[in-house]
Amino acid sequence: MPKIIAVILELSVLICALWLMLFLSTFLHELGHAIGYMLSTGGRRWHIRVGSGKRLLKTNALTVKLLVFDGLFEPTEDRIDTRGKLISTLIGGPVASLVLVIVFLCLKLGDISFSSGFITSSAITSFVDFALSLNVFILVLSVIPAHYFCGENKGMETDGRKILNAIKGSK
Repeated sequence: MPKIIAVILELSVLICALWLMLFLSTFLHELGHAIGYMLSTGGRRWHIRVGSGKRLLKTNALTVKLLVFDGLFEPTEDRIDTRGKLISTLIGGPVASLVLVIVFLCLKLGDISFSSGFITSSAITSFVDFALSLNVFILVLSVIPAHYFCGENKGMETDGRKILNAIKGSK
């Protein structure tokens, strides 16, 4: 019986760690949009939604939902009045995802080889591999000029499509 409890505990920790990595990667991508918005417009009022489904947390600036497979940045003030400000806001998310890809790639290439009593080196390597793959996926998905295919963003334009439209001068 203790072996079953250990397996259940390890599986629970793994699920929580993967959920947290999905949340952080999505949140940091959306925060990149917020930083682009703040730098280009000076605006400080915005809202980020991470996930879809059942709401877990709601504040003035952040909503967290159970299924953290998508996210959305929305300025609450209409300060984006030029094409440059729009592109700066839109490009912030992919830039944040690119930075995360570079960080995890450096960790992977740096060959993390440490362990503690509880976390093995192979577990850390697997986690870094997952985080790298996840952030490459988020980066690629966000820059492809298309429409999102699932979640609460289904049918909405990706960052890449919005950027392309802004460059072409259409909305």
